[in-house]
Amino acid sequence: MVGDAAERFGAREAEKLRFLEVDRRDANRRRPGDINYDPRTLFLPPDFVKGLTGGQRQWWEFKSKHMDKVLFFKMGKFYELFEMDAHVGAKELGLQYMKGEQPHCGFPEKNFSMNVEKLARKGYRVLVVEQTETPEQLELRRREKGSKDKVVKREICAVVTKGTLTEGEMLSTNPDASFLIAVTENCQISANQKGAHVFGICLVDVATSKIILGQFRDDADCSSLCCLLSELRPVEIIKPAKLLCPETEMALSRHTRNPLVNELIPFSEFWDAEGTICEVTRIYQRVGNHSCYSAVDETNVQSNDSSLQNGGRNCLPDVLSSLVSAGENGNQALSALGGALFYLRQAYLDETLLRFAKFELLPCSGFGEITRKPYMILDAAALENLEIFENNRNGDSSGTLYAQLNHCATAFGKRLLRTWLARPLYHIESIKERQDAIAELKGVNQPHVLSFRKELSKLPDMERLLARIFAGSEGNGRNANKVVLYEDAAKKQLQEFISALRGCEVMTHACSSFGAALENGESRLLRHLLMPGIPDVSSILSYFKDAFDWEEANHSGRIIPREGADVEYDAACQMVKDIESKLKKHLKEQRKLLGDASICYVTVGKDAYLLEVPESLSQSIPKEYELRSSKKGFFRYWTPEIKRLIGQLSQAESEKESKLKSILQRLIGRFCENHVKWRQMVSTVAELDVLISLSIASEYYEGKTCCPILAQSHLDEVPFLSAKSLGHPVLRSDTLGEGTFVTNDVAMGGSDNASFILLTGPNMGGKSTLLRQVCLAVILAQIGADVPAESFILAPIDRIFVRMGAKDQIMAGHSTFLAELLETASMLASATRSSLVALDELGRGTSTSDGQAIAASVLEHFVRTVQCRGLFSTHYHRLAVDYQKDPKVSLCHMACQVGKGILGLEEVIFLYKLTPGACPKSYGVNVARLAGLPDTVLQKAAAKSQEFEASYGKRYPQKWEDKASLIINNLIKIGSINHCSTLTDIGSLADLQYRNRLLLEQC
Repeated sequence: MVGDAAERFGAREAEKLRFLEVDRRDANRRRPGDINYDPRTLFLPPDFVKGLTGGQRQWWEFKSKHMDKVLFFKMGKFYELFEMDAHVGAKELGLQYMKGEQPHCGFPEKNFSMNVEKLARKGYRVLVVEQTETPEQLELRRREKGSKDKVVKREICAVVTKGTLTEGEMLSTNPDASFLIAVTENCQISANQKGAHVFGICLVDVATSKIILGQFRDDADCSSLCCLLSELRPVEIIKPAKLLCPETEMALSRHTRNPLVNELIPFSEFWDAEGTICEVTRIYQRVGNHSCYSAVDETNVQSNDSSLQNGGRNCLPDVLSSLVSAGENGNQALSALGGALFYLRQAYLDETLLRFAKFELLPCSGFGEITRKPYMILDAAALENLEIFENNRNGDSSGTLYAQLNHCATAFGKRLLRTWLARPLYHIESIKERQDAIAELKGVNQPHVLSFRKELSKLPDMERLLARIFAGSEGNGRNANKVVLYEDAAKKQLQEFISALRGCEVMTHACSSFGAALENGESRLLRHLLMPGIPDVSSILSYFKDAFDWEEANHSGRIIPREGADVEYDAACQMVKDIESKLKKHLKEQRKLLGDASICYVTVGKDAYLLEVPESLSQSIPKEYELRSSKKGFFRYWTPEIKRLIGQLSQAESEKESKLKSILQRLIGRFCENHVKWRQMVSTVAELDVLISLSIASEYYEGKTCCPILAQSHLDEVPFLSAKSLGHPVLRSDTLGEGTFVTNDVAMGGSDNASFILLTGPNMGGKSTLLRQVCLAVILAQIGADVPAESFILAPIDRIFVRMGAKDQIMAGHSTFLAELLETASMLASATRSSLVALDELGRGTSTSDGQAIAASVLEHFVRTVQCRGLFSTHYHRLAVDYQKDPKVSLCHMACQVGKGILGLEEVIFLYKLTPGACPKSYGVNVARLAGLPDTVLQKAAAKSQEFEASYGKRYPQKWEDKASLIINNLIKIGSINHCSTLTDIGSLADLQYRNRLLLEQC
């Protein structure tokens, strides 16, 4: 609270609300700083509560249990914000304070979605308190039950955060998945190993009801966890308070983008595996209509109910059953699920989410078992340095590989493309299947592809829309019938239901037509997707098409079902018809009894079915007839039979109206019975959309493109990579300003080429670009896409290691040098013969001698020991001298032309062409000239450069090779000294650096 607000409300808060600051206690009267103090709750002094009105007391009761949230408090047609929440509303939503001494602002119901999204995306937790009673219902309750309440009932109906946004309006601007991640771990420390982590992970995308579970062993640097975080960028983190290792906390901080962090109390809130199994089993028993199990209190989820612990597991989804059966190998994952479910329970999402959840096992968990995995591994460094999803300028997707390949027509296709990019395939057969499908989508089939894409472009985000439909069928939270909403929520739900039906119809027709057009194709993948991949839903859609008029219902906001569509409604209609038929029969009897065929029924005001009789017959009217009204020449009566039938008719019409009001929920319920088929259809369409996107992407490359050839290398040779006229998938001439992008031939491994390229060249000559270019081409090849090259031949790569750019990690306490060493140590420990290594100027951030020693040792290790493919760019020109006759290392440089410029300074023209041989120098003074340094400085720099060159560059003597292994062993040890936070760690690092320096000097 600042400015005018502080001046206006500050004195009142200091006087009347001391319990918020100076005298603050939690619900258990613990003060800040006390053990187990809970800042989420607040103790309200009894004297303060006594002075409150009924409405104020109700608000404070909610607020005191949820001090970490902003309350949207429903009052009539408005959501009101009071006290500290009003300041948030004024600051973040631009709301105006109301008159009076109490901070207070609000907004109408129609602005709910907009305002809750604004606060949630800014990191606030929003507690939605709805009215569940109208003033009229309150008055009736007071009369009938003698209640003394003077305030309508209100209940918490939702907790909305950036990870629990579900409404369509809240999600329309961001098609990317918004995951919340629950993390737990078992940190194992031994004498010879600094730390090994066993992580349990639960990822939840609430908007699509997707739950991804996994458990894996990670290294001391949390490399696998970092990779996962860099790929998904979760918007919320759920973790057990004070139980995660410092390394894990650092990974969660470094590889996310300002997430909302939620700490839960271990066991009572962040459940262990046993508690999770018990609770999940209860929920599935309950939603499966097994009423023998009732709900349990959330603080007692660790019940040892043997009937649940030992039985009833057949109701669990397969993924959960497999984790339960895995014992210790699944306990951490189950505990992570428990933490996520407890958190989602507070948002009233747990049971609905579980009922319709799409469970998946976490791919690539256990990175050590690469050969068993179907995917190439891209770790956090690779994803970030290669700019797969986020660029290094402002963090958005422009200029990334994802942006270049994204031509998807659907939002759910875009999300699947991200998954494919994060996990390129490893098995050749799977890659070839995609290649065949992409090839078939080109050429003569392009007209069919364009027609199919045109249909897909009509679709809403079906994956999220279906999730909302499924969730709405449960009638929980704000969808509950008891919630008093003044806007027509039912009409909105109906419109979304019709949108889902139309979307399913579009997908069915589009896939049917597309499948017919490609029925003679040779792609096995396309045949699978368009045949068994598309479930037969024609009869289901026909039922809904015949059930009611979609267009009329969408316009009127009301379903009038056609006969045969709903048994309950048909029965209610038939009851009305039967009673009306009896009334007609009774009229005929009265005409016959009184002898006048002109007698008829009329309606006057609220009285229907009045028997209108001529005045001349008044003497013949039986005494039991009740005179209701008259007009000149006529009297109007109700007979006892009419009164009886009218009562029945009124009841029957009420029943008919009731069935009509609930018809939407029954139709949605029937729709949800087939949720597996609807989801399968969306999944199939998403895959087709991505394949088409990849087939289109090659049209945006510059120059020639090719379908890569993938083959396994022979056991007696180094795996190969060969590219002819390799271009860049993202950079184009029209984005470079001047000139055209220069393609290059690259060859590594196999029987004819060295496995490693040692790359030298001038500063700004294109070395880093070439490294990225090769890595991106490999990723394209292994997702099945075309590559911008004349030809591209590759033995599959299991993992890409990238070390690029000089950057420190201040928050982790890592200098540029240490950050570089830690990443390099991870490469040395994890690289295999099938890996690709891209190291850009290793050895920066320390003295030249230290840096050169480390660079030489690392290169030697990769070339001799690992024997993988790699590119190693460097300005240590002595390395080129050492390896000039080594058959396992290819010396190359980025070519340039050098001439004399003004003042006798060298002027370099970059050719960007990969050329055999080493470059004699780096021409750093030229870069200084381009940067605009003064001429006097440049001249001095050139002179100093010549002096250094005269005394530098001597080759290492032969005994250097004997010392290299000692240096590399020391470097690998550095990898275990991660996250240096103690003097001992820093001292160990300094000692290793000193020993490396001595080794170098001895050479």
